[in-house]
Amino acid sequence: MINILLPTDFSENSWNAMVYGVNFFSQSEVHFHVSHILDETGTDVEFNNKKALTEVQAFLTRLRKIAHPKFHKFSFSIQQTSFISGIRKIIEDGKIHLVIMGTRGANLNQQSLVGKNSTAVISRIKCPILVVPEEATYKKPENIAFPTDFYVTYKTKILRGLKLISNCHQSKLKVLYYAKKPEALTDSQKSNRDFLKEQLSDIHHGFYYSINDSLEDALQLFIKSKEVQLIMMMGKNLNFFDQLLFYPVSEAPKYFKKIPFFVLHE
Repeated sequence: MINILLPTDFSENSWNAMVYGVNFFSQSEVHFHVSHILDETGTDVEFNNKKALTEVQAFLTRLRKIAHPKFHKFSFSIQQTSFISGIRKIIEDGKIHLVIMGTRGANLNQQSLVGKNSTAVISRIKCPILVVPEEATYKKPENIAFPTDFYVTYKTKILRGLKLISNCHQSKLKVLYYAKKPEALTDSQKSNRDFLKEQLSDIHHGFYYSINDSLEDALQLFIKSKEVQLIMMMGKNLNFFDQLLFYPVSEAPKYFKKIPFFVLHE
């Protein structure tokens, strides 16, 4: 059984992420852990707990209506602590395999489309995370993009994650190598590429190459031409792809608001 954490602040964005998660794993045995973390500096704890409990139970009632009664199990928790401390405790206690979060609605006060909580989880917690943009609606992931520079080694947990998500819907994994200018791969890159090809031999996959001044443009063209429904990337590559995750709201590529991305950690 897969243990999945669904943090919620009771916004429509967090609800949208929950719906996406339930639909994505509609045919998998999953224990969904719904959790709300209260501000540790807040006052009137008893009142806030009662209010949160009412909200959590309302979300659970809605979730059970769309969940698969045979495959899906739900539990919930409410904590008063810092957000990251609370997430870490739930991951440890619940043996969590995956966190699913929504992005907050984009507004002029935000520096990027990924909210601070999602950013904190991606950067500080070594657990896979699926981030669902506010405008994303569930579509069966026929094609999954995996942008990489071949500079990193692909360890067991990364490969397991790639295969798990690809196998959920028999998706086609499309590995995209991007470069700003034509240049030969180094020996290390070639070795990593060949190892990845070998390890992915038991799933439907393909390797693609893009030469473009802009990584954002390259990925946007790739998503459109290959009809991609989900982007996967490695946490170790976040320095290379940080502009994709933490892009300024005013300049963000169109696909960012509609396509979920999945960050894998070693």
